[in-house]
This record gives sequence, structure tokens and C-alpha cells, in this order.
Amino acid sequence: MEYLSFRHGKQHYAVPIASVRFITADNNLHCTRVATGNGNQHDMVDFDGQSCVVLSLANLLGEDSAQRAMSELIELLRAREQDHVDWLDALEQSLISGAEFTKARDPDLCAFGRWYKSFRSDNLMLQQLLEKFDAPHRRIHALADELLEMRNQGETDAAIEILNEHKRTTLVRLQELFSDARNMVGSSVRPTVIMIQNDNDQVIGLKVDDIGEVFSCRNEQQDLSADEFLPEFAQAWLKDIELSEGKATVMQLDPNRLMH
Repeated sequence: MEYLSFRHGKQHYAVPIASVRFITADNNLHCTRVATGNGNQHDMVDFDGQSCVVLSLANLLGEDSAQRAMSELIELLRAREQDHVDWLDALEQSLISGAEFTKARDPDLCAFGRWYKSFRSDNLMLQQLLEKFDAPHRRIHALADELLEMRNQGETDAAIEILNEHKRTTLVRLQELFSDARNMVGSSVRPTVIMIQNDNDQVIGLKVDDIGEVFSCRNEQQDLSADEFLPEFAQAWLKDIELSEGKATVMQLDPNRLMH
């Protein structure tokens, strides 16, 4: 039997390919939010002459979607970029006015530095891009001690000139990296909706973070013995499935149970 696979996090899922009616990018659908009673709401879409519910696999699993995590990371990167624009502006004001500079001088202690030290990604290209932040980020923070000492030595004009040069170079380089990181994160998740038909000819949309591939599964690879450990919308574990990235255990979803 053939199945269509998809993934949430590191777990693979699948539905019988015979139940798949249509696959499309999430942003190609025009969903309407509809109240369905008991305080519940569902996204609905017109498909082949009928109104169909669009469910989210992440919501069914009680987890955040990759799209939501992506949006939060993009906003974090945007905020941390603005932090460093504000940081340099505050340093300039301290140089001009003689006021105390109170922002973090240690690059490991600013909000971005603390996040940067702890963040890890399974996306190798994103991880490699983030490594490029270290040098310009540390160079910016090093300016505080250097330029404030120049001000204290009566070299304020020279200090401001150096600061402005770094705004044109080091800051711009850091901003380019922030922009590249946001673009990479934004393109890493492309939510897809699978229109699935059950045995009653009811069509349900299932939004997934990462569409996979079609694979074949023999009857002996289907394990029904651990049914009590499966969510109510799942049917079985498919064992030793050959996917492009290697062997995997796949959770088989049951189109007839999705609405439950």
C-alpha cells in the first residue's frame, strides 16, 4: 500500500495516498474562520462544491506549528537588530553629552548575545550563517570602552568620527546578516494543506509544516499492537519505512478519525 508522508518536528506521519484528493500551499487557500459551537472555531474552505474543515496537525498534536515558531524567530531577530541600532545611538549620545553609558558592553550579556550563545538549529545553513554574526557583533560592543576612553581623554570629535565609520560599515554588515537570517528562516517553512477524503466521502484539509514523499509499506510493517499509545486520530505505526533520509517509524493517520 502507498502512503504520503509529512512531518512535524522530527516525527513522520502519513495517510494512504488513495485518500489524498489535492495538495496545495497554505497561502493558496482562502480560508474562513467559522464558529462551530462550544466555543470552538475552525478554518473552512470551499473545495469541489463542499465546505471543508481545515485542521492543523500541530493543533491536533497540542504543539506549536513550525510556522508560528518561524514567525516568532523572525520577530526576535528584528528586535535584536533594532537593539544594536539603539545601542550605537545611545553610545553617541554619551559621547556628546558626557552622560554615563548604561547599556551592556559585554557582547555575551546583551539580549542578542544571551540568545546567540544558547540557540541551536537543525538547519545547517542557518547555523553557519549565525556563526558570521560573532565578529561584527563583538566589534560593535568593543566600541564602548574604546570610544568612551577617547572621550575621557578629550578626543570626543575623533571618537564620534570612528563611531560614524562603524555605523557605515560594521553595523551595516550586522544588519545584512540579520536580514539574511530572517529571509532564510522565512523560506525554511512552507505550510501545505492536504485535502483528504474519508470513507464517507467527506473531505478534510490537513495543514502540515513539511510535506514529504510517497512510500510503499507492506502489511507486515504495520504495527497495531501499540494502539493505546496512539492519538485518537491515528491508526498504526508503520515500521522500518524507507524514506530518502533513511529508515523511519511513521505514524499512520486515519482519515475517518481526523474530525474526532
